[in-house]
Amino acid sequence: MSAGDGLVVGRGVPAFLLRVVILVVGGAIVLVPLREGATVGTLLILLPAVLASAYAPASPAPAGVVVTAAVLVAVVDGAPLRAEVLVLVPLVHLFHITCGIAGAMPAAGQVHLRALRAPALRFLLVQAVMAALVLLVGVLPAGRNSPLVEAVALVGLAGVAGVIVWLQRVK
Repeated sequence: MSAGDGLVVGRGVPAFLLRVVILVVGGAIVLVPLREGATVGTLLILLPAVLASAYAPASPAPAGVVVTAAVLVAVVDGAPLRAEVLVLVPLVHLFHITCGIAGAMPAAGQVHLRALRAPALRFLLVQAVMAALVLLVGVLPAGRNSPLVEAVALVGLAGVAGVIVWLQRVK
């Protein structure tokens, strides 16, 4: 068969590297609550869930990691925009995306890096929107907001929803 007769995709990287990424990012997710002092919940619930996610990324275990990490960071006293929370957001998002891709592939398969371009761009877009929202929340007063600020926030949320719908249709 010649190169013009079929699709030539070239070589990829082993798909098990996605599971290595899951372990590395999951390890970072485990470190955030540990740093804040939530040792029992982290070690008893979060660490086994990360290991289960690397073994079976299409299972409910990744959802358990996301929820457990959020709860462990939320129960610790502190400002809502503290560094631990801001670090955890992209880590959990990257963990979620990597588990989704790894769950759709056999562990013995090959991943072509070009196939990861669209998810990477979506990840960056979501993180950019998230950073803008964090900056907006950071400059807002802590007390009651004026109706104008609340109206702008509602329009912004509608805009984010519109972008999400548009991204789903562009595929």
